[in-house]
Amino acid sequence: MSEHRRLASIGVRRPQVDHPLPPGEGQGEGTALHVESQCGRDHSILVTSVSGSVEASPSPPSPSPGGRGVTDRRLVSSNHEGPFTRLTPMRLASLIVVCGIALPAPAAAKLVVDHVVVRGASKVTERVLSTRMHLYPGDPVDFAVLHAAEQRLMESDLFSSVRVFIELPPAEAVRRMYLDTTIYPVEVVVEAVGKLTWFAFPTASFGSGDWAGGLAYANQNFLGRDLHLLGAAQIGQSRSYAFVDFSDPLVAGAPLTYSLSALYRPEQIRFFVNHSLVMLVPTTVAGGSGQIGWVLSPHSRALLGLSARHLTVSPAQVWCGPALPYNPRSGRVFLVEFRLQYDDTHAEEGIRRGIHLLLKNEVSDRYWGSDFDYSKFEARVELYGRLRWNYPSLNLATILDYPTSDHGVPVTELLRVGGTNLRGYLANEFHGDTLVSAQTEDQAVLLHLRVPWTQVPFNVAAAIFVDAATLLERHPGGTTVPPPDVAPPPVRSKLKDIHASFGGGARIILPGVAIPAFKVDVGYGIDVHKVAVTISIAGGGM
Repeated sequence: MSEHRRLASIGVRRPQVDHPLPPGEGQGEGTALHVESQCGRDHSILVTSVSGSVEASPSPPSPSPGGRGVTDRRLVSSNHEGPFTRLTPMRLASLIVVCGIALPAPAAAKLVVDHVVVRGASKVTERVLSTRMHLYPGDPVDFAVLHAAEQRLMESDLFSSVRVFIELPPAEAVRRMYLDTTIYPVEVVVEAVGKLTWFAFPTASFGSGDWAGGLAYANQNFLGRDLHLLGAAQIGQSRSYAFVDFSDPLVAGAPLTYSLSALYRPEQIRFFVNHSLVMLVPTTVAGGSGQIGWVLSPHSRALLGLSARHLTVSPAQVWCGPALPYNPRSGRVFLVEFRLQYDDTHAEEGIRRGIHLLLKNEVSDRYWGSDFDYSKFEARVELYGRLRWNYPSLNLATILDYPTSDHGVPVTELLRVGGTNLRGYLANEFHGDTLVSAQTEDQAVLLHLRVPWTQVPFNVAAAIFVDAATLLERHPGGTTVPPPDVAPPPVRSKLKDIHASFGGGARIILPGVAIPAFKVDVGYGIDVHKVAVTISIAGGGM
């Protein structure tokens, strides 16, 4: 859409352009604009090349000899005391949008991008910057475009500070943007200070009947091309794994994203009855996955993914009582995944703020070679806010994991809660196929400190929480064929199926990092009358 049509669509009218001020009237030569606005008042705008400023004033009607009101267009310079209000270029752009002040809008753009220049301590390439800013050679440039580009760069989380501008005096920039009909290629300058984009850190967790430890590496700007690389390895009592993920959050030249990952995970699936461990099922999963998606906005995207894994299930180890029903099948797990997500969360002080929404559906079927038939639907709503020194949050989740044939759900895909996602209980104490859960928490930053003998800041926070979940097993054994000698599940859930806990904890957090460096939670499980302590270092065991 041309500039003229865009302004017309919001009701902006084309102004009259007055004559340049004669020398001697005011302090310098300038161009005067008389414009009408949607605010119900007329305005005069003076652009002077000497002062490099933009001036505006209301233009009250003055009587003419004929008795009819005419507009007084007498203008004074920026150094003269008068009714003018000094405007910065951004204030002028805001006035244009808010009040509907119209500036000349010829069909062709006046300032267009020639190339992008990077200044400052940043390792991001010019191509990546253009992609993140949505600015490419030939694109039109005005103050609103520059401001939006600056906002997009800050939202990329690659910079601690950034400024996007063109090296023209404000008056000259306004003249070329809004008055002149000639096309001018312009150099867009980006002054940026990059963040430390890679981290290598140990991870660990222990408590709630489990322990784990490992190492993780994360790089948000791999090779200086805004590529993400994540690698992690962990050895644990019930779960060990090695994992690597490579992704491009925004492909250059297209609103697309993609990711590739590989996983190796030996795991002992644990089954509990009455808060006691009764059975173990050793398993091993190995494989990879890929996703490609459409970047709908800086915070939302839709993705389509494929996953191929091989599952090996060993015989169960029964510790006491009869064996519980489970799916002992081994084989290929081929998944098709659909995902829609919105995420505008950020963590300036180390505590998340914003909204995260997720809708996801995974389907496995023998039609495309999988040895399992099931469908898994997941919906999550995560709300993170701030109220003075408090940071309240609410996380809601609903997951349905249902078999579609007798081949059923792999035992590794059973839904499980307990530990970090249901504090006050043993890790993965409850299992089933229908989950509804809620976690609410309030955190408060108590101290702002620095690591001794360094300039590294960290914060100390306290938290109180309430967790609740109900996890039902509608399909015992994970298949559509009921196991023998197993009573059918109840049609409706009962109050005893709801597990709830409350407690408090402490965190050591790093500004700008959403995962606490150190986290301890003490929870009381209401229905089991037990206290469980969970300690996590850099998200270990999550």
